[in-house]
Amino acid sequence: MATTGAARAKQDALPRSATITIRDQAPYPSGKVEVEPWIGRVHFVNKDKKDYRLRFWKSNTEPIAGIDILLPARARVTVMIKRGDEFHFGVFHTKGDEAALGKGGGPIVN
Repeated sequence: MATTGAARAKQDALPRSATITIRDQAPYPSGKVEVEPWIGRVHFVNKDKKDYRLRFWKSNTEPIAGIDILLPARARVTVMIKRGDEFHFGVFHTKGDEAALGKGGGPIVN
């Protein structure tokens, strides 16, 4: 059976949202996550009873060059992505710069 153009476009469409769950400081899924650009959202949900620092950085750069966002205990943070963006993320303790102890994932792309 032949597939119409509209049906193919619907199958190839990117999701409007994705959820990354943090449990024991580890992200799941930890691999590539892709959402629709400009309107797509990536939700980070913290299931742990402690705050974490989410660090986002562009591919081909050092993590220390990224930006940090607080992910409170038992809370969620939502980020949006532009067309053509690609970044990685790490889940770090909120105190100190313990980059070696973070657990990361990505890339997150549109």
